[in-house]
Amino acid sequence: MNGSWSIRFLIVVSLASVLFGVATLDEGQADTATDAPADENDFSGVASAEESDQESEETTELDSLPMEAREPESKEHEPENDSSIGFIGFGTGLFTLLFLSSALSEAIKIAILMAIVTPLIAKKSNRDDLNRGRILGFIEANAGIHFSALRDALLLANGVTAHHLQMLETQGTIISWRDGKLRRYAAANISPDQIHAISHPIIGTRLAILETLADAGALGLSNKEIATKLQLSRQLLSHHMIQLNANQLVEKTEAKKRSPWRLTVIGTETISGTSTSS
Repeated sequence: MNGSWSIRFLIVVSLASVLFGVATLDEGQADTATDAPADENDFSGVASAEESDQESEETTELDSLPMEAREPESKEHEPENDSSIGFIGFGTGLFTLLFLSSALSEAIKIAILMAIVTPLIAKKSNRDDLNRGRILGFIEANAGIHFSALRDALLLANGVTAHHLQMLETQGTIISWRDGKLRRYAAANISPDQIHAISHPIIGTRLAILETLADAGALGLSNKEIATKLQLSRQLLSHHMIQLNANQLVEKTEAKKRSPWRLTVIGTETISGTSTSS
């Protein structure tokens, strides 16, 4: 799920490649050592004069040969060593690529966590219904939230968060979808066809933010003031403000980075329409 089986397959391939390369490399080195000629001093017995003359002639002929002809066996092992090094390089390169990709994409990082970390903590986390309940409740209240914002808001570790999200999705309690480099989550009672509606900025916490800014008027409120009024974490508030700003419902009162937020004309009309419909 979420690509975890694909990640496991790639990890197995990379491990097998490295192990096969190391094994064949060691085997080639062992064969080279076995093929080495026995020490002439180990021969017990006295050679005859004719045998001594014959050995002398063979040694003279061997010395007259070029170096390549004297050591054919070492040349035969070179292709084997090259292929072994190639397998080792492929395996380590695949490992490196996987973990570099996890630093660039949250979706890939989640897949790697679910592939490696969650099996290791599965037995330990079977009784941890409290964290799983917290995660489910938070997702139901903040539909469309992404992994990092959820993890930071609940002060959980990467592996624990990934494990419980995987269990909830396996049980059919939540759904998830990829949004660029992020992976977002929502309760399963909302159809996947309603993903656009899930990300609509005037539900749940986002509606409360717009109402709070409406009460503040043209002066607006800073991030800290909004977070204090609504008792939101910095990460969760940032998640919602980015979405509200992208939908042109809020704007900065000035061009400065830490300027207060205020409603736009569209935001004011949206609040008015919501109040009228309710």
